[in-house]
Amino acid sequence: MKYEVVITSKNSKTNENNGAPIGIYYKNDKTVVAHLYEGSHTYENLKNNDYFVINITAPYEIAKFVLDDGIKEDYGHIKGAPYLLNSHKIQLVKIENYKITKLNDKYGDSHLMIINGNIELEKELNPPKIEPYNRANGLIVEMAVIYSRLNIVDNETKLKLKNEMNYYFKTIKKVGSKKHIELAEKMLKE
Repeated sequence: MKYEVVITSKNSKTNENNGAPIGIYYKNDKTVVAHLYEGSHTYENLKNNDYFVINITAPYEIAKFVLDDGIKEDYGHIKGAPYLLNSHKIQLVKIENYKITKLNDKYGDSHLMIINGNIELEKELNPPKIEPYNRANGLIVEMAVIYSRLNIVDNETKLKLKNEMNYYFKTIKKVGSKKHIELAEKMLKE
């Protein structure tokens, strides 16, 4: 199963922290796989680092990272890798290996880095408040996933994706909070 998280890493040249929403596969309790597309800061960072952190956090936090790299966020550091202080839980991952492959899918031609890593440390930071489920949480993450693909598709596909985002936005306006609506509006303006 694939889980949406925020991966944090450090740029080895500028020493800047970076956060990005990424889907992670857990092979077992200690082994993870991540697929990163060429062109992202995380892709470049992880080619040059041994560690990254999986931040398990609220859906809204995952979605907001699609608009920026989280440079202004509050970070802690462990083994040189940054983590989000507001995460529910963090997992420090040691990169065991990666391979870069060419990919041709519905979004076009690109390079994909497949990372295999082992979780070396797991720590609960801010256990989540138990609240009733709100559909805006899932929809804002879906909008973020679609938004992340807008710059790598042709104009026809981009129009279809924007229509899908607008469809999700109608429900977010009905059931979401002000912050969900504002974040969705920012994604739609881009």
